[in-house]
Amino acid sequence: MTTDTIIDVAVPVAVTVMMFALGLGLTRADFRSALKRPKALLLGVASQIALVPVVGFLFVSVLQRDADLALGIVLLTLCPGAAMSNLLTRIAGGDVALSVTLTAVSNLLSAATLPALSLLAAGHFLGTEAPWIEFGDLTLRVIAVATVPVLLGMTIRDLAPRFVERHEPAIFRLCFAVFIAIIGWSFMEVADTLQSGLILIGWQLAFLTFLLLGLGLVVGQVCGLSAQQRTTIAVETGVQNSGLGLAAGAMLWGDAAGFPLFATPSVVYGALTYAMTVPVVILLSRAWQRV
Repeated sequence: MTTDTIIDVAVPVAVTVMMFALGLGLTRADFRSALKRPKALLLGVASQIALVPVVGFLFVSVLQRDADLALGIVLLTLCPGAAMSNLLTRIAGGDVALSVTLTAVSNLLSAATLPALSLLAAGHFLGTEAPWIEFGDLTLRVIAVATVPVLLGMTIRDLAPRFVERHEPAIFRLCFAVFIAIIGWSFMEVADTLQSGLILIGWQLAFLTFLLLGLGLVVGQVCGLSAQQRTTIAVETGVQNSGLGLAAGAMLWGDAAGFPLFATPSVVYGALTYAMTVPVVILLSRAWQRV
């Protein structure tokens, strides 16, 4: 598999598959349940769309001097967690309905926030060396891989609810397996990039993840949310969509030769995510539940 194939075909397909699975798992009841607790929903969306990118920007401004890698980390913080955050919320004993709704809303909003903030970040970190790409083109690409599949999944569930209810768990497992297989294969093809990236920024991404998880818990506690809701906000704040981050980095990289440097943080993050988040989320959620 060539780098071009990974960037142009494999990663967009993997992201599309998982976003479709996310949409297929959404029901109107999920939204109604979350809307009954608007404070938690609004807080979660604000954390994902505003708090995480701001923290990411401040983080790299202090700790990352390489402009390409700094941009890549900021791009990652612009990508909400997708189905992975729902799975981790379930493992941690959080509010799964709230998590699913937050993921859906934030990913739909990312169709606007990701292209706009990506171009602003590229201009800030790279200046005159920033790649040229039209806002409309980038927006359409993000919508194609992140928004349309979610809406398609939701539409299919609405048209054939009984069929989807019977088979949705199996379909989700299949989509998740396809996602892991494609992303895992892609990571193997760029093993050298992954290895060097782990050395360069692995500790930074781990620290940023723990920081965001902790901030999510603190925000939930300060705002008086329940233990389950605090856990959900923490996971949704701390977990990013590495597949979408990889795709966004590739979009900004454009037609330049070689593996996109802007996507390196997402590759490293994707390799570290489960190892970093599963034990920490469980330990932190249990600790806060005793408070």
